[in-house]
Amino acid sequence: MEIFYMINSKTKLIGILGYPLGHSLSPLMHNQVLAKMGLNYVYLPLEVRPDDIAKAVEAVRVFDMLGVNVTIPHKERVTKYLDDISPEAKACGAVNLIKHTKGRLVGHNTDGDGFIAGLREDNIDYKGDILLLGAGGAAKAVGYALARAGAKSLTFLNNDEIQAAKLADYISEQTKVNCRSLLLNQANFNDIAIDIDMLINCTPVGMYPNIDAGPMADLARLKSHVIVCDLIYNPLKTKFLTLAEANSLRIVNGLPMFIHQGALTFEILTELSPPINYMKEVVLNHLVL
Repeated sequence: MEIFYMINSKTKLIGILGYPLGHSLSPLMHNQVLAKMGLNYVYLPLEVRPDDIAKAVEAVRVFDMLGVNVTIPHKERVTKYLDDISPEAKACGAVNLIKHTKGRLVGHNTDGDGFIAGLREDNIDYKGDILLLGAGGAAKAVGYALARAGAKSLTFLNNDEIQAAKLADYISEQTKVNCRSLLLNQANFNDIAIDIDMLINCTPVGMYPNIDAGPMADLARLKSHVIVCDLIYNPLKTKFLTLAEANSLRIVNGLPMFIHQGALTFEILTELSPPINYMKEVVLNHLVL
């Protein structure tokens, strides 16, 4: 059932900063939940080019917004425009949420905790040897959260080997968990794959509308117990997850992380607990259409 609400002079603004935003279901999910709870807020998709991010962050203050989510490609760059950042955001060097309180902008990161919450919901073990594809903001948040939650080791494969090395060194220093990095290619993947317990795609490769792309061409070296995760939720089953499923591996799509990080966002901005099952229902109803 469609939920309608009125926008008036007292409506408070929330939004998401990113570029592009055609894939994002955050506005759909949050607006439906806000309306269901009878809150006079509206959540806006705000496409912002990288060169304009400083002005966009300042606009959060100018328009007296409650706050904004931050997504690709701004998660790391926005940190220098904020008044403060939370310990989690500082530790992983990336922000996916900015809260505005009386002129002060504080950055948070709910990605890592959202990912862990999704794994716990499905009783998935995340304390083994883990391979992450990518070394951007999402990989930072998820890698840091996994290390803090008890992962045995982390390996980062990335197209920019220097970026991956910096991330591995940083998380290792912060958490004392063994981390390493290599260039992202099939040969390096094959060398590592046989020794891991979980594989996570932290890149946007395969995200709508580029659904025919995947970060790896072959997953045959993975052992049968390996859990394969993709942080992408649109589509629910990426080419990467389809390949994993073809190899009889258990898969986890990006929906649990998306829902749980969204719930944390909602709680931080509104100081209210959202209906998580309803959030999931809204997104699933859209994705299966």
